Amino acid sequence: MPFDVFLQVLLAAVFHAAWNFGARRVSGNVGVMWFGQFVGCLICLPFAIAQMSAETSLLDLAWICLPTGILHAVYFWMLAQAYRHGDISLVYPIARGTGVAGTAVLAFFLLGEQLSLTGFSGIATICAGILLLGLSGKNVHANNRGIVMALCTGAAIAGYSLVDKRAVGQINPVVYGVGLWLISAVLFAPAALWKYPNEVRDALKHKKRYILLVGSGSVGTYLVILFAFQRANVSYVAAVREFAVVIGAALGFIVLKERFTAAKAWGIAAIVLGLVLVKAA
Repeated sequence: MPFDVFLQVLLAAVFHAAWNFGARRVSGNVGVMWFGQFVGCLICLPFAIAQMSAETSLLDLAWICLPTGILHAVYFWMLAQAYRHGDISLVYPIARGTGVAGTAVLAFFLLGEQLSLTGFSGIATICAGILLLGLSGKNVHANNRGIVMALCTGAAIAGYSLVDKRAVGQINPVVYGVGLWLISAVLFAPAALWKYPNEVRDALKHKKRYILLVGSGSVGTYLVILFAFQRANVSYVAAVREFAVVIGAALGFIVLKERFTAAKAWGIAAIVLGLVLVKAA
């Protein structure tokens, strides 16, 4: 994996952990998650207009972005539900770990990506570390619904990662980003407005800073990932960005006072070792 891409994905992981922490601080407020998608779209829009090719029609763009828009809407919905029912140090690792494993398997069968032994070992080590980090302690039994939602979130991550890997070979990542966030926000609207109208109002009145954090953090993070997809295996990119799990767990321990155990310490160590192996692949 190119060193500059490796560093870019690590930086993306920091921002990813930050906006997920913000989402957890508001207990996965649906209004925050929804408005955050519009913020991401607005941030990208001027750059997308400048980058959009004259040969790319809006209809073509819509068709290219529709699959990932659907998957991202599912992702944001499931993530919001997961944060309602589980600690960030439990939900976040399970979601991301499922995404890593699912991406590697699907990339092998659907995209024909070949992994070196070192790369495979790194991905496996990262997944093992994530399991140690997220499934240790009594929280496993106390947050069954959170675990189910986290697993669904991970499945959505694997799905949109593969779709996006293929798409950025056809279209500029910034243009693609606007399309995916806009479609995702539109599809997310019925659930936000009809099922959680009080949270939507609360987000506008009292949680504007979290809307900005989720919106800017998610768009900044994922644009880096989209550009990385153009230069590296999707399996490796998906694995390296899981450094965010370590940061997310640390924020949970330090700020939210969630429990820290020896198993979680070993999990963090395994993730770091896995990152080293993936970088060497």
